[in-house]
Amino acid sequence: MSVLYLIFIALSVYYSIRYDGIEEYDRHKQHRLWLMCAYLVCLSGFSYGLGGDKFVYMEEFENYPNTLDDTKLFILKGMLFRIQMPFWTVINIACKVLFNSFYAVQLLESLVINSAVCFIISKYTHRYFLTLLLYFLSLQYFIFNTEIMREGFALGFSLIAMHYWIRNNRWLFFVMILIALTAHVSAIIALLFPFARFKVTWKTVVIAILASLLLWSVSDVIVGRLFGFLSGTGNLAVKAMYYSLQTSSVLAVLVHDFRFLILPFVMMYTSLCLEPSEQLRKYKESFLAYFIMLATLVSAIPGLIRFYNYSYIFYFMMTADFIYTLFRYKEHLIPRIGTLIISIFFVVQLYRGYYESSNSYFYEFYYPYTCILNEDADVEFRHVAHTEATTLNLREKNIRKIE
Repeated sequence: MSVLYLIFIALSVYYSIRYDGIEEYDRHKQHRLWLMCAYLVCLSGFSYGLGGDKFVYMEEFENYPNTLDDTKLFILKGMLFRIQMPFWTVINIACKVLFNSFYAVQLLESLVINSAVCFIISKYTHRYFLTLLLYFLSLQYFIFNTEIMREGFALGFSLIAMHYWIRNNRWLFFVMILIALTAHVSAIIALLFPFARFKVTWKTVVIAILASLLLWSVSDVIVGRLFGFLSGTGNLAVKAMYYSLQTSSVLAVLVHDFRFLILPFVMMYTSLCLEPSEQLRKYKESFLAYFIMLATLVSAIPGLIRFYNYSYIFYFMMTADFIYTLFRYKEHLIPRIGTLIISIFFVVQLYRGYYESSNSYFYEFYYPYTCILNEDADVEFRHVAHTEATTLNLREKNIRKIE
């Protein structure tokens, strides 16, 4: 069944060669984009046992009621004991009542996130299919559709919200963000998007690096105050502690700056500078400014890494433009090629994340592909690997000192 992956990759490459160079409206190009979107929706929506977190969602699904009578109670329980927002609970109960199958949940989530991704791609880049290929090969497609399904809903609505903001539909922005927040609290980071209005230059990167170091230096105090504020809130404090407990050294912050800020900036800023459309260049500058804000936070505080998800699609779009024009401009060619190679290296490192408990690698969460037609496939090793992956490594050197 893994041939389905090869088909998607082959189609992406072919369509990229055939259509990505077309910069005016082309109905065939639009049709192929939404065809590929449907492919992505079905690939995830009809999968079985892909990912790690999905096992947790599937187990929780069995505990939802078969009627709507206790919906309010389950919403309250989800918020108090599992920090799950109402939208996710309602979706699960509705799918349990109507279909009695978790497949309905994963199909709906796949529809929301992938439709939002393709919609944004159709509006802000001409390199539709190269962007989709990056989305797929980076494994973010699989992560959005299996590991962070609750956040996947929030991310989909947030992307649409950002589109509305940039097109000056302010009230629709806030409506979509409100919906996103009912799916996952991480959507609050999208409220930074309206502040991404500053001019981006190389000086901006220097300021961002200094800001990340400053934020890192005071992060213990910030997290300490956060715990003080959350004291007495039960599971919310536990959740916050899980994501915020791990700290890093100043060297690690600089490495994170290099990986999450500098390398992407080189590609995105190049895309910005080479963009011939003044209107699209204006949009790209907002995307890059927002990306810099999130990358600064992530580099300084490792526990905030999930906020990076809200800028990935902008990163992929502008990286696709960067790759497409890589050999069309000779200026700084070697540094640009080097940046791409190093970025690919970090993606390969993600593929090769190793789990001793199951003797498997990160990419094996998604390979080989298993679908609902083959529920007899052995996917237990993914469950075992997920348990190892979610176990907090309590080494003294990477634990934050909170007083």
